[in-house]
Amino acid sequence: MKLLIRATQTVMLSKGCTDQPKIAEIVREAGMSNQAFYRHFRGRDDIIVAIYEQGLLNIHAYLEHRVFKQSGFGGRLAAWIDGILAQIEDPDLSDFSRVIIWNMGQIARTKSEIKPVGHGRIRDLLCAILIEGNVPEPERTAMFIQTLVMGLTTTYLEAGHTPTEEEHEHLLLFCLRAVTEH
Repeated sequence: MKLLIRATQTVMLSKGCTDQPKIAEIVREAGMSNQAFYRHFRGRDDIIVAIYEQGLLNIHAYLEHRVFKQSGFGGRLAAWIDGILAQIEDPDLSDFSRVIIWNMGQIARTKSEIKPVGHGRIRDLLCAILIEGNVPEPERTAMFIQTLVMGLTTTYLEAGHTPTEEEHEHLLLFCLRAVTEH
């Protein structure tokens, strides 16, 4: 299965944001048969969702590492935001993120049998930070901040723009003010 995932990533990167990978291209890159592909995935959409979800779980693990190295509410919230933005500040990560987000936009996510858990885990980590900071309605606030930060990340990715230090700082201050001025 890992070989198929790596092959799909390679094919997606080579195609960029212009065309989705075909199963024939994936199995050729992996050196496997269609039969082997279908043993693991129902179709192309499932492998794309699997890659997307794995990426979100990787981001979650990275965020946990960053957040728990910090002490205090402000430091941990900043580490969470910085960690999300890191995916667009690294050129290789940015290229792959742009391609996977584009591919996710081309498929019918609701038809996939792969359970979406990545966004929830990322939001739960943010919620824990907000609870630690005694922020009212931490679940709702976490949803708002996650939507803002990840939405901006997608906007930056699609535009091929890396946020400036000023934009980065403004986002952090905006979020800190939003949760501390209640």
